[in-house]
Amino acid sequence: MLRKSCLIICLMFASLVGEARITLPDSLLSVTKSYVYDITSPDTAQAILNTVRERQTEPAWRIDFAEGDLNYNMRRYLKALSFFERVKAEPSLRDSTHVQLLLYKRLMDCYDALNLNDQLIRTIYALRKMAKARGDKAFESMSVFMSGKQHHYHGQIDRGYASCLEGLELMRETEYVNKHIELRNYYGELLKMYTRDGRYEEAIHMSHHQEAEALYPSPAIMLKARERGLRQVYALRASMYAHAGNMTEANKAYAAWKKTGCGNPIDDMDIYDYLQLSHHNDEALTIIARYREFLCEQGDTVSYRMLSALNREALLHVDMGNYEQAVAYGRQVDHVAHKLHIIMSGEQMQTTYNLLQEQSASKSKTKWLILAGIAIAIVFLVVLIVLYYSRNERRHFRDMRRLVHVLDAYRRAVINGEPSTSPEVVAAIEELRSIKLPENQPAEGEEEPDDEDHRLYVEMDTQVTRDRLFLKPGLGRDDLMRLIGVDKNRFGKMMSKYSDASNTSVYINIKRVQYGAVLLLEHPEYTISTVATECGMSNTVTFNRTFKEIYNMTPSEYREKMTAI
Repeated sequence: MLRKSCLIICLMFASLVGEARITLPDSLLSVTKSYVYDITSPDTAQAILNTVRERQTEPAWRIDFAEGDLNYNMRRYLKALSFFERVKAEPSLRDSTHVQLLLYKRLMDCYDALNLNDQLIRTIYALRKMAKARGDKAFESMSVFMSGKQHHYHGQIDRGYASCLEGLELMRETEYVNKHIELRNYYGELLKMYTRDGRYEEAIHMSHHQEAEALYPSPAIMLKARERGLRQVYALRASMYAHAGNMTEANKAYAAWKKTGCGNPIDDMDIYDYLQLSHHNDEALTIIARYREFLCEQGDTVSYRMLSALNREALLHVDMGNYEQAVAYGRQVDHVAHKLHIIMSGEQMQTTYNLLQEQSASKSKTKWLILAGIAIAIVFLVVLIVLYYSRNERRHFRDMRRLVHVLDAYRRAVINGEPSTSPEVVAAIEELRSIKLPENQPAEGEEEPDDEDHRLYVEMDTQVTRDRLFLKPGLGRDDLMRLIGVDKNRFGKMMSKYSDASNTSVYINIKRVQYGAVLLLEHPEYTISTVATECGMSNTVTFNRTFKEIYNMTPSEYREKMTAI
């Protein structure tokens, strides 16, 4: 142990003074040894893997796997994902069930951290299928728990908790080597879920279980790894108590968190809610700035994580009265959201194109049909981008009044849900309302965008999707009109201008069919009739016809092709 400590100190000193290449003893030059230093000294682990890769003393896929794990432990998810996907492409590993289980687990965690939902759903299904076939309860538990997180995220609250608790019980029954690390993570995720839902008694219960798992005397958990686990325990506990309004306990947890030292910028985001709710604005700004800089260093600049970071930074500046900075970050939020939309549209088109290719191959269609399908996909993508740009350019330059309105609304939602009545804040916002951002003048004959109508449509569409209102039997135009408080003439113009549906019934059926497409993949045991009923369409014929109009294939063909992918 003393020799290892001395070696780590020497390596760190050599790195700091800028000496030439570090020379490692042969006893350390193995992939297995690199894992010993993953948490305690990542630079040493990286040096070991670099040397092993140069000497080619171990298979390339094992080195890739270890380097992926190293980057994952350092929260460099994008880089980790690139290594895991290289391992996945290795043909010699396709029959190695154990390696495949480990790989699906790593991919699942990366997709979850990066909010790549399509890839995540497929990986959860693949991991569960393989784990059940092998009778491996530990990996089955991981897939069940992640499935529960997804259900909860998509608004299926009770089902989400049921799956997560099922996965928790499965893991408790196993003898998995990292069982207590997984349980600690499970309790942490459940704590966050209960906190978001305002179920603070259950959240406190989860926090105590998480702390017990972090302190579990297992040789698999080294001192630094244990400190890292406890740091997360105290951060989540402080934020949870702050949300519950118990600042005395929140401050105690925060003090314990401070004693654990410095953490990773990704992990330290767990303390953000406490800092914001307790008005430690300067420290919260430091945490969020470190997080955003870390994302930039990893090249993670156009993602939902970056969007969330910029939005939180804007809200902090609103709380601090720095309205000019808030507006600047608000513009960046709009810019990143715009790019994300383009990327997501491109990915959806690529998925559609791949399905067309497979469908063509399976039915032995001719080369000309394949080329026609590619041409149609390309034309559709170009038209989609052109339409998006044409509509986006007209509303891109919004004035400061609307931006501050949005930021203030978010702020009120975050802070207890009550409107601010402070005279100073009211006066500052009224002053900002009188300031206009520079705007491009519309071209001659071009119609000025109606921001209020567009806002109302987005509000309605968001609520219909988020709350799954389309599942309500008999939902119709009058219900949607009452939702946003407009008359039928104005509502008709809004639907015509901002939706792709020809009428309200088509709009609602599109929402139902899109939800049905998710159920087809998440529940392979459901019949088509069951899926139609679950998504609010009791008439299976109507469901099949509408589904084919949207996806250009029947529900059965869609399930078959997506499952194969």
